[in-house]
Amino acid sequence: MQNRPYIDPTSAAAEALGPKPPAEPPAAWQQASNRPRPKPGRVAPRPVVKSSHGYFKAHWLGEHSLPRSYWLNNFLVATPLAMALTGLMSWISVKGDSLQISAIVVLIGFPLLIALNVWCLVGAWRSARNYLQERGSALWGWLARISLVLGTAQLAASVLFGFLPSLGEYAQMARGIDPIGQAKFTLSPDGRSLRLEGVIGMGDGERLRSLLASEAAQGLKRVELVSPGGRVREAERMAEALKARHQGARAVGTCASACTLVFLAGSPRHLSPEGQLGFHRASTGTYNPVFEELANQELAKTYRRLGLPESMIDKTLNTPSRSMWYVPREELQRYELIAPSPRTLAIALPAAGAPLPDYEDALRVHPVWAALDKRTPGLIDTLAQRMVAARAAGGDDDTVQATVWSPLATQMPGIIQGTDGVLRRRYVQLVSDQLKTLRTPAQPGTRPGCRDLLDGRVAVRGQLPMELQAREASWLLDVANSAPPRWLPKPPTPIEVEVLDRSVGSAAMGMLSRLWVDAPDAPAAAAGASCDPVIALLDRLPKQTPARRELADRLLFHAR
Repeated sequence: MQNRPYIDPTSAAAEALGPKPPAEPPAAWQQASNRPRPKPGRVAPRPVVKSSHGYFKAHWLGEHSLPRSYWLNNFLVATPLAMALTGLMSWISVKGDSLQISAIVVLIGFPLLIALNVWCLVGAWRSARNYLQERGSALWGWLARISLVLGTAQLAASVLFGFLPSLGEYAQMARGIDPIGQAKFTLSPDGRSLRLEGVIGMGDGERLRSLLASEAAQGLKRVELVSPGGRVREAERMAEALKARHQGARAVGTCASACTLVFLAGSPRHLSPEGQLGFHRASTGTYNPVFEELANQELAKTYRRLGLPESMIDKTLNTPSRSMWYVPREELQRYELIAPSPRTLAIALPAAGAPLPDYEDALRVHPVWAALDKRTPGLIDTLAQRMVAARAAGGDDDTVQATVWSPLATQMPGIIQGTDGVLRRRYVQLVSDQLKTLRTPAQPGTRPGCRDLLDGRVAVRGQLPMELQAREASWLLDVANSAPPRWLPKPPTPIEVEVLDRSVGSAAMGMLSRLWVDAPDAPAAAAGASCDPVIALLDRLPKQTPARRELADRLLFHAR
């Protein structure tokens, strides 16, 4: 390459070379960077231009300022109306107060509210668009838009999941028909019990109040409940009617949700063996957590007035409305929400001079006698008649209670023979403990109580300790509630008898066959007669093989 000499651009030699080429125009980014910047300052407010349209149409077209469109028209007008109507829907779902009028208001008001919301949202959106186009604050413009999008989503959810699915129900309620139905009230022929069955619906509170005040219910003693729940407000009215009459309540099946309000208003309160109480949160049917919480706070206040413990209220509010918390019987008894289960076969005797139905009621609320009466219909009627006769003859409480033994004695042989091997083994052990308790004579040289027990003098059972009486009552309840046997027991075969004689002893067969013969006038054994041989034989049974033990348990009660 040939080196060119350096020429000073300011010299005359440089001018001899000719003119300079034109300079290239600056790039676009250079032009933008060299452009003079506006001085910082507030954006000029939007000029107030009087619209040629009315107020409502001007808002629809977005001609109002963003503050007026968003804060005044949308937030301060539409939001309170939406909350009021949603609250009314929640009130209908939970309380059910003035259902027909409220349903009419919802059917008219909700479409109007939808139209108002659409007017507010569209106008505020257009106003926010104009605000951003006029170089307003991007922060406030986009915040307004985001808020409007969320409002639109909530409106769509309220329509799709709240109003439309319930439209048919509101239409029925507007015509005076409760879509969930109504409870069925059945008064017993003697007028002493009223059965409430089914869903608690519109008008049921007033129906119950009128029924309790009627002439036919003047002798009413209790209300029997079988209901999955229903309208809370109607249940509250029922509770008020029961408390005013000091009426008893008894759950004879599942009593859940709003039904528990009616149950808790009763005094006294009983839970039948097949009864159960179910609790859960109230549901408004809306998707608004604020109204859900308000409804459940009202429910908690109602439960507090009815005496439900705070721990159970908390557990109720923590149980979802689609689930159910069934309270164990022991917990209900611990908080004294139901009457304690009787430990023995004794009943709460009515007052002196009480009629026969009072004794029948006292027997029916006893779980053992109620279960045995299902197994042998008519047993309670027989027991009640014997108790009334004993009271009329001047008998004291112990004498009246003892009248149940003879009718029970006629049932016991079949009960023992018809039960399964596990329950029969439990009873053999119970009899062994009873004999051991009564083996010592009350006085030296007298006949021991265990001999009276073995000879069928059922009255001696009243001398047993409370713990053994409770065990016998518990055993009877388990037997009465157990499934019946698939086949009836057959008489023992000669081979079975020989096996028993060789393995346990010849005295084993029929050893306990007279336990329930109810023979108070049978000849007494000698004063020195002992129960020790019987007790010793029963103590040897656990050492037998399972098959021989089951054979022995069965043949002990079978006379030779």
